[in-house]
Amino acid sequence: MSLKQKFSHMQILLNQGADLLVLRLRMLQIDLSEQAATIVKIFASVVFMGALFVLSMISLLLGLNYVLDDQAKIWVFFGITVVCLLIIIFMVSWAVSSWKQRNAQVVATLRDIQEDLAYLSGKTQESKAQQKMGEKDGE
Repeated sequence: MSLKQKFSHMQILLNQGADLLVLRLRMLQIDLSEQAATIVKIFASVVFMGALFVLSMISLLLGLNYVLDDQAKIWVFFGITVVCLLIIIFMVSWAVSSWKQRNAQVVATLRDIQEDLAYLSGKTQESKAQQKMGEKDGE
């Protein structure tokens, strides 16, 4: 290759690399904004879980207060406590799974950016050539 062709090729790689980097950064921005929205939802659910916990504890105490009185009141208060605790367990599992899912998307985007940069620098072509040579030697 002549110097002019190498310079032209380098210019094309630089332009494509910049476009690809901007695209990946936009994808990262979208992933991070979705993760921020998830954090807000998780925080709201934590506040709601706290309110349910307080309600369940009050219900439990009121239920214990009426243990010796009317049997129907006991089952209503204990029932409220059990339902609130089940909702809390469900919301905790939702928050954990939601966080893991969003975090995986961000990690995948960052890995793609790393692969793009390696490709643009020519490292992946060299490693693919080395893998092919290794496969041929193994045959």
